[in-house]
Amino acid sequence: MSAKRQPPLYSNPAPVTAGRHNSMRLLPAYSFGYAREVTSLPLTAVEFQTASRCYPIVFTPQAPMSPVCIVGIKDSGNLFIDQAGQWRPSAYIPAYIRRYPFLLMSDPESKRMVLGVEESSGRLSEDRGDKLFENRQPTPFLNEALTFCADFNRQWEDSLAMLRAFQDAGILVEDDREIELGETQSLKLGGFLIVDEQRLSEVSEGVFLAWREKGWLAPLYAHLASKHNWADLAQAARLAG
Repeated sequence: MSAKRQPPLYSNPAPVTAGRHNSMRLLPAYSFGYAREVTSLPLTAVEFQTASRCYPIVFTPQAPMSPVCIVGIKDSGNLFIDQAGQWRPSAYIPAYIRRYPFLLMSDPESKRMVLGVEESSGRLSEDRGDKLFENRQPTPFLNEALTFCADFNRQWEDSLAMLRAFQDAGILVEDDREIELGETQSLKLGGFLIVDEQRLSEVSEGVFLAWREKGWLAPLYAHLASKHNWADLAQAARLAG
């Protein structure tokens, strides 16, 4: 039997329990080196407006169709992390990164969604950092982590619902984009979806108003605006190469 596929950046998260983690603390994120190799990251719709200032935002066609921000091109790795493992100071850090090493996960025993932690993150310590438990009870720090992860999951489900609505309306198309990496080198990108502006203009008024009621217009237009970040990303790839 194949191992369960884990979300990006996670390899084998474990449920957070007093029995397993009562003496553990969490160190601050001194480095984002763990995300150095990724070229895209999950992004919720509520983040689109802020993230669109830095990253191209696209949608993966694989089920479930998902929104991601592009942080690198082909083999470049994450172009927003420097050699010291620091995120580019002026760039927005996605919530997916900020929740790490925590996440909500299905507990095999109870079959419920519980708070999990990536134990191989290098952030767990017995003598430094924020305590996870005090007298075997969750600390305020751990409860805040749970709240953050629960909010992220709700926002993620809302984002997937938004994409399903866009797909049903027929406004998503595959985007094949050519990125200039140098005077004699270019890279053909594909395999992701974007909103087609012509098809968007043909959406019925009723559907458009329904999207407005759900708060989906702001992320939709932020997605469209984010395409201007491809040039900056290509420039960063040229400098890194």
